[in-house]
Amino acid sequence: MLKLFRGLGSRWLHGLMGLAMVMSLVACGGGGSAGSPVLGGGGNGGTTTPAPKISLSLSSDTVALASPATVTAVFKDATGNAIAGQVVTFTTTGGLGVFSAATALTDATGTASVTLSPKDSTSTGADTVTASVTYSNATYSASAGFKLTATTVTIASVTSDITALGAYAQTSINVTLAGTSSATPVKVTIASQCVTSGRATLVPADVTTTTGSASFTYRDNGCGAYQKEDNLQIAVVGTTQLASLKFSLSSPAVASISFISSSPQSIYLRGSGYVENSDVKFQVKDASGQGVPEQLVVLEPTTLAGGLLIEGGSAPVTKKTDSKGEVTVRINSGTVPTPVRVKATLKDSAIATVSSSLSIAVGLPSQLRFSVAPVAFNIEGYDFDGTPNNYIVIASDRLGNPVPDGTAINFVTEAGQIEALKFTALAGGIAKATAATASNGQRPVDGRVTMVAYALGEESFIDRNGNNIYDKAGENGATQDEDFQDLGDIFLDRLYNGKFDVEKDQFLSLSLGGNKECKEGNDSVLKMIKDPVTGRQLEIYPSRPGSCDQAWGRAYVRQAVQTVWSRSTANPMWGTKNHPNAAAATAADCPAAATRLYDYDTNGQPLNAVLYPVSGTQLYSMPGQSTIAFYVSDSNGVAFNPVAAGSIVSVSATDGMSASVAAGSPIPSTTAPSVVVVNYKFDNVNSGVITVKVQSPLGVVSAHGISVTTVAKPDGHVSCTP
Repeated sequence: MLKLFRGLGSRWLHGLMGLAMVMSLVACGGGGSAGSPVLGGGGNGGTTTPAPKISLSLSSDTVALASPATVTAVFKDATGNAIAGQVVTFTTTGGLGVFSAATALTDATGTASVTLSPKDSTSTGADTVTASVTYSNATYSASAGFKLTATTVTIASVTSDITALGAYAQTSINVTLAGTSSATPVKVTIASQCVTSGRATLVPADVTTTTGSASFTYRDNGCGAYQKEDNLQIAVVGTTQLASLKFSLSSPAVASISFISSSPQSIYLRGSGYVENSDVKFQVKDASGQGVPEQLVVLEPTTLAGGLLIEGGSAPVTKKTDSKGEVTVRINSGTVPTPVRVKATLKDSAIATVSSSLSIAVGLPSQLRFSVAPVAFNIEGYDFDGTPNNYIVIASDRLGNPVPDGTAINFVTEAGQIEALKFTALAGGIAKATAATASNGQRPVDGRVTMVAYALGEESFIDRNGNNIYDKAGENGATQDEDFQDLGDIFLDRLYNGKFDVEKDQFLSLSLGGNKECKEGNDSVLKMIKDPVTGRQLEIYPSRPGSCDQAWGRAYVRQAVQTVWSRSTANPMWGTKNHPNAAAATAADCPAAATRLYDYDTNGQPLNAVLYPVSGTQLYSMPGQSTIAFYVSDSNGVAFNPVAAGSIVSVSATDGMSASVAAGSPIPSTTAPSVVVVNYKFDNVNSGVITVKVQSPLGVVSAHGISVTTVAKPDGHVSCTP
């Protein structure tokens, strides 16, 4: 029992001693200016975590209105590392000071700063500034004292060299203070309506002085054009001291009027559906080139042709310049395309100018001014899918001016794939649109593919009286209806013969036509160009018969073009007549003639030709040195087509003779087979074979032999030429 009691007593005694030690520590060590909290606890021998520290400093312990102090607090952990992003609160004990901000955030260095100023100019005595921060549920603070100096300064006088300023003149302003002290600097400022608006300058912006004197330079920047005087307010910062000084100002004299811009520079005829108005801007300037406001300017166009309007009317308008000296007038187009200028005159003076030319264009594409052409007329598209080509449309209005950017051009094609819609854009000042196409799908047996491009525009007409308006008899002095092109439904002319074939051709009803017969126009200018020999139309803008309205107006302008999808292999031909020296043992041994389509007559009927192939021909009685010419056509079995543009023709010869291509290679862009000329020469033999090779752009090679000899045709041989 005693042994057990002793054991318990020993533990109790040790516990009592430990408690006494803890109480002693609390009594001796708690608190501290940083308010460091005790962390941990429990167990045997708890630990105390070192607390963060905040320090405080002032740039000066003397604070005055003209010389405030910067208060800087730095917050760091126990190891000296900055604690960023903490809010520091600044206060004064006696309320004698004010801060630029009541709180500030510590930066990457743990620093937060504010500016401390006296509450007012009469504040004197001393006060304490405290900076505090709450961090991890504990508050840390630091304090410092400062004293204040009252400001008893008054404004004794304000003078200027001159008080009546001419335009752009400058003067000195001198401020004299009373009651200043070398130990207490004060700040003097001047407020000016002209300076605030940027129409005058004041240098410097403010002056801090201990001598009782402050000097400024005031310069007018044309403020007199806006107000007759400038009332300056002089103040001593932090006091109620105020004084005023008044300048009378002179408006700058107008020296010139300048044209600034026309926006946009081109507009289009009234009713065209495009932009029909432009803002023309001028600026009235003084001798220094500055804008002069509040000036009256008379504006008038140089022409009123076609009902052109200025500000909605036809009479000159008078407008007042704005704060920049600028004046803007609106021009609305009439019905006549014309260049127009606007004259601007300063009211009741001889100062004037005119704008640069503003262009008024028609805008709508005109049928006679709408054209399309492929980059290549003959591509290797019959035997290969994906062979590319481009079609380029150039669209102009009735006077040949570019149509507006963004004019929509539509494309349809007989075969292959083509971009459906493209928009014009100016390229080197020319309105163009380019559509990409590629071969694919079913091929026309003749290898000829028709494409039609079209756009919303107007029918072309002959403007006999020069007013740029279509006139019927009795209108504007016209004695008869002006001649025009009548356009109806567009159709895809698959045979490209200018004739609508209800069984073959597809038409596009675009709801602008009618149900009357289409008239081409009597004047030759309005007629489609025809081949003078065959009478075939060389350009086609197809209209389906019975779909016109026989009245001039808007229509879908259009142009058809045909390209050749050439076969990859060549089949050169002598033409419609065989070579005169061609012969064979029998007629049956002559290379077989071929019938090919080559054109259409005036009635749209096909024209075929009998052609004679080059391959396998034997030429007798040929000179020892000469040339041979032939057509490089492709192997299409229906039409007489060229090989693809860019194909290369080369020749070689058997031993004892030489041969070379003299002309015609590479093959040009064309819809008809082109001619190749070959030079040959016998060296030490009298017979040989010339081999003609044609390599397509995609690498397909075809070879054709021509036997040549100086020997006469053997007895019994027959001529292969009919």
